[in-house]
Amino acid sequence: MALKSLAVMSPEQGLSRYLTEIRKFPMLTKDEEFMLAKRWSEHEDPEAAHRLVTSHLRLVAKIAMGYRGYGLPIGEVISEAMSA
Repeated sequence: MALKSLAVMSPEQGLSRYLTEIRKFPMLTKDEEFMLAKRWSEHEDPEAAHRLVTSHLRLVAKIAMGYRGYGLPIGEVISEAMSA
């Protein structure tokens, strides 16, 4: 299975475009998440890791949105959260 990639967004493309792009990655069921985590743990399967990470991008964005009003650009907060 080919891995979908999330293109690097430039500031000109904006946050709304990024939020639209991350919706393309499917959310996982509890069982799917467990099996992917197990595949990564036991076999270091890069596809499993990719699916685990990309399925949580919406959660990262949602948590970052909670920091609006603190004077930080939301795009930077999301970027920092993803690189942590």
